[in-house]
Amino acid sequence: MTMLRAERVTLGYGRRAVVHDVTLDITEGGVGLIGESGSGKTTLARAFLGLLTPMSGNIWYGDQTLKKADLRKFRKDVQPVFQAEALDPRMRIGTSIAEGLPRSARSRVGELLEQVGLDPDLAARRPHQLSGGQRQRVVIARALAVGPRLLILDEPTSALDVTVQARILDLLASLDTERLLITHNLAVVERLCRTSHVLFAGRVVESGPTADLLAAPAHPYTKALRDAVPRLGGAPPEARGRTEAVPAPSGCPYRLRCPLAAPECERPPALRDLGGRQAACHRAEEVLT
Repeated sequence: MTMLRAERVTLGYGRRAVVHDVTLDITEGGVGLIGESGSGKTTLARAFLGLLTPMSGNIWYGDQTLKKADLRKFRKDVQPVFQAEALDPRMRIGTSIAEGLPRSARSRVGELLEQVGLDPDLAARRPHQLSGGQRQRVVIARALAVGPRLLILDEPTSALDVTVQARILDLLASLDTERLLITHNLAVVERLCRTSHVLFAGRVVESGPTADLLAAPAHPYTKALRDAVPRLGGAPPEARGRTEAVPAPSGCPYRLRCPLAAPECERPPALRDLGGRQAACHRAEEVLT
């Protein structure tokens, strides 16, 4: 079932487009948006939350565009989970969680804290009195307060140490709530998302089942992201191609960094089907072999 859909969406700031003609669905089983900083992940997430209006295309919520949807129902169904720094430092934890609750339900604060593995007594504290992992769980509790169907999580573990990350991932995996995860951490997306979309320079370059994308990438950029992950006991990863090169202004945007770049890459590649996944690469079959 599709909860949210971006249909040929172009997004930007002022007149400058940073996300280009993206179509993708947010479906059951968890969806990941993967890419390096500046790839357009957070900008697309802002559009899914209704915080950014597309320059062209539409965001669909069920059978209605977001412009025409019942925003009260939308805000209840779709909740953001930002990083722990999003908490207001002046507000006590309990007050922050209770903000989205009706007065009659504010007694649920302790229950919500317990749901995310925290002591209800922490409701009386302020954010600076909690650890980073505790604050991140408070942010999740705050989002869960209204009973959402979908959580949109923007790098929820990026500022946490590995042991705290593991606790947050266990918590997210246990929730009976769908999720859209924005991250550059492939281990996190592998754990939480059935389907993933890889973005480069504001364009989807590969989409499909997360396990397939990470086991055998069909786009050189996906392969470069996977190969850059350090492995315990192995040699340090090597950067392939020109990792500092800006996106190409024409043709394939990745071609200035791609080790497989060829004359045909001066033509823009279409996102095409490769048997259960899609990739925007003229030489995808070579990448797969």
